[in-house]
Formats: sequence, structure tokens, C-alpha cells
Amino acid sequence: MAYLSLYRKYRPSTWDKVIGQQYVVRTLVNQIERGTVGHAYLFTGTRGTGKTSSAKIFARAINCLSPVNGSPCGECEVCRALQGDGSIDIIEMDAASNNGVEEIRDLRENVQYPPTVARYKVYIIDEVHMLSASAFNALLKTLEEPPEHAVFILATTEAHKLPQTILSRCMRFDFRLVPKATLTSHLERILDAEGVPYEKGAPELIAEQGEGSVRDMLSLADMCLAYSPDKLTLSAVYDVLGTSEFRTLYSLSEALLSGSVPAVLTITEEVYDRGKGFTVLNKELANFFRELVTVKNVAGYRGGFSDAEYAEVAALANRYDNYRISRAMQILASAEGELRYSTRPRITFEAILVKAAAIYTDENSGALFSRVAELEKAVASGIPAAVSRPLSAPEKPKVSADEIQKRISDFSGSGAETPADEVQVFDDETQGGTPDDKAEVFMGNLLTELRAERRMILYNALNAQKRYTLEDGVFTITTADDASRAMLTEEHNLKTLEDAAEKLSKGTVKLVVAGGEEQKRVRHTAVDRAKLYDILGDRLRDKK
Repeated sequence: MAYLSLYRKYRPSTWDKVIGQQYVVRTLVNQIERGTVGHAYLFTGTRGTGKTSSAKIFARAINCLSPVNGSPCGECEVCRALQGDGSIDIIEMDAASNNGVEEIRDLRENVQYPPTVARYKVYIIDEVHMLSASAFNALLKTLEEPPEHAVFILATTEAHKLPQTILSRCMRFDFRLVPKATLTSHLERILDAEGVPYEKGAPELIAEQGEGSVRDMLSLADMCLAYSPDKLTLSAVYDVLGTSEFRTLYSLSEALLSGSVPAVLTITEEVYDRGKGFTVLNKELANFFRELVTVKNVAGYRGGFSDAEYAEVAALANRYDNYRISRAMQILASAEGELRYSTRPRITFEAILVKAAAIYTDENSGALFSRVAELEKAVASGIPAAVSRPLSAPEKPKVSADEIQKRISDFSGSGAETPADEVQVFDDETQGGTPDDKAEVFMGNLLTELRAERRMILYNALNAQKRYTLEDGVFTITTADDASRAMLTEEHNLKTLEDAAEKLSKGTVKLVVAGGEEQKRVRHTAVDRAKLYDILGDRLRDKK
């Protein structure tokens, strides 16, 4: 006997075998039991969710002489007559290959003839969205006023392509994606019935790749069983489906969140050497980050992780804030289309990962708040080594948590004991005492103060200024254009800036806003800026 694929062998024949579509089943069963069968139905939803199977069950159930809980009994003479594909009272039509007006005209002529053994003559039109416009027009009148013995069931994956005149004449049922847990249980029952042993986690991995489709899942299971017929193992599933095991996804996620570009590229190289597809890896990685966010924010959620895996995932999720995790997830999710049409998917994927790992590429307050929160957490825990740089940065001398806290306090202006023109942000040997150093630090203090007060418009206006000096207790901002000068010298804004300067310097520094090209442009050396970033952890602003 020829081998019968799992999805055909285990196609549901009664309502109790239809999984994941409870509301559809309950509604149709109620109609069958109460005798309120309509004349036109539309079953729509993703492939493999049970549309055609449900249509066949419904067609037999409304004709069954003694339905059992709304399902065909399979024993009466009508059920026996309707079994198989040769019945003339249940007509299945594939609109993909019979989409012309002539086929619909034949249907209109034949629908007038009553059924031979059944109560209803049922027309199941699959992929109905493939019908031509003229075919839809030919079907319209018959669909609206069919003979009493006729029932139409239209099935499609793309209901949006149907004319509104057709949609308005049908009772619509949307078939939903089947949850992973339901798919897993269903596959485990099938494997038990087939007498195939399996490793824990293997059915779940296949169910996850099925992405809510029962047929897709069973087709994948067929492939895996053909590869490993004696026992369904995790390694066999990984090999056949080209998916990545937990350790690869975890290591890559950890490298992304920590900003370790070398680790990211190393893991990517290993994946490439194993022949895995980057499009699949990108999808899996995005799903892994979704699990991270859910584990972090939903109490008791464990996903499909084992106890040991869950402990690692929970620790990783709690190490970083929601912004960091969701930003990486968003970059990965939005890159799917780009990878699909790329001629160099490896280069494209690596560029996406580097972007996701480098949080300072975000020029917004969210990225900055994330960095500050990480810095504060590291200081509170007494682990400053990973605070001021990603893992890929060169190793530098470690300093104590107290010293870092003092530098943060000095930079933010809170609790500083020295005047603003004497703030010790750099080490003593690198202080230098030049006006440029002091102006740079004081400007950073001002920006931090404005951000803390949520004065973002004024913050952006001040951040755009490139020329400022701090000499003899006067901090002078030289605006480059009239618009900037108008913004900064507006009475309320200027008062805010002056108050901030007074607060930061304890009254020792006066703020002045000037204009004109006669002012000397202040140049900041790369080495000084590098020292500042080494302390603060990330760029507060980009300077041209």
C-alpha cells in the first residue's frame, strides 16, 4: 500500500478532531443541531488551519440522518453514500484551475437539480479568490437566491480579494492560527499513535516551525521522520529544518545585548559554516527576543524553555531593560523583507546585527536613558567594568565603584562640592585645565540638567550649538544663526538656562548667549572627547 502522508492520514472527519477553532466548531454545531443551516458560508484563514476539512465535515453533518454532537455518525446510509470523493451531492471545485465564467455557468445549471440521496447538495469552492471578475458576476445571483436544497461553502486564504457583493452574501468564519501548545499536543498524539518514540522538545520545535498551520507542521514532521525513522530526535529536527538550537540563539542574543560585535560576527561565521540560512536565523532570533521580553514582563511565563534554559533566559532578560531588548527585536523583525530580496544575504544580515548591537546609533533620548539605567545598575551592584563601553572595546584600567559614582555626580552637577569651572571629570594627569575642557564638561552638565527637566525642545536647540567657551566665570554660547539665537534668548528659555548654570556652578558661573561670526570657533580634540565618552559610557550628542 502506498504511503499516506500524516496530514492526509490524520485529516479530521468529526468536529472533536478539529483543533484550535473552537468558536467556529461551536457555531456550526449549534446550527446543525437546531436546523438553522444557512445557504452560503465563507471559510477564510491561513493555510492548513482546517478550512477545507471543516467544510467537508459540515457538508456531511447537515445531511446525516443521526448526527452525533453535530458530527456525521458515519453509520447511516447517507453517511456511507457520501463517503469518499465520488459523491454527486457534495461537489468540490478548485477555483484555481476552474476560474472561468463557463465553469460557473455549468454550476448554475446543475444547481437546480435536487440531491440524489442527501437533503442538501453542497458546493465547496476552494481558493474562491481565484475566480475571474466575470465568474464572480455569474455566481452572484445564484449565491444570493439558491434553491432550498443548495448550500455553498467558499474557502479562501485571501478574503480581501473577494468582491464586497460576494462577502455580504456569506456567513463568514475566520479560521485562526493554532497555538503552539495545541500543535505540540496534537503532534505528540499522532507520534504515539504511529508508535514513533521522540525526544522531549522535538515535537515542540516542529510545532513552532509550523507557525500555526496544522498541515505545515505535519508536513515537516513527515520530513523529520523520513530522516530519522526510528526515533524523532532534536538533532534530527535541527538538521532537517535548518533551525538553530537554543545555545546558538542564546549566545547570539547575549552578544547583541552586550554590544560585543566580535562575538556577534564569530557566531554568525559558525552558523554560516553549518550551512544555515540567514533568513531563517533572523526570524528565529526575532522570536527569541520576543520570548525574552515576555519572560521579563509576564510573571510566570516560561515559554517552551526547559528549567535550565529558562533560568538562563530569565537572567539575560533581567540584565537589560525593555528598550534595549525591544530595539534589537524591532531591527530584526523589520529586516525580514530586506533579507528576502538581498543578493548578498550574509553581508546584509551581519550589517543588521552590528546595528542591533550598537545602541549608540539611536539618536534619541530612549537610547540614552537605557545607557544611563545600565550605568546606574552597574554602579549599584559594584560591577563597573562593563558600564562605560561595549564588550568589544579595548581593555582599560578598572576603577572603583566609588570613583565612578563620584565622576557621575560631578558630571551631572548633583551633589558636587566644587565649582563648575573646577569639576574633576578627567583624571588629574589628563585634566589639563584648558578652557576647552571646562566648556565641554559644563555644556554636558547643562544638557543633562535640561534632559532631567524634560525640556527637550530647549535641549535640542542647545545641543545644536557648536561654539561655546568658559573663561573667567563666564560661559558664553555663540549662536550660528538667528533662529538659534531667538530660541535661546527667549525670556523663559534664557531664564531656564541661567538658573541651570547657577545651580550647576553654585553661583560661580554666569551664562551669556552671544551671536555673530566674529566669535572664535571652539575646537574640541578627539582625544578629549574620547576621555569623556570613556567615563560617560556613550555619546550624548554628535558633533560635526
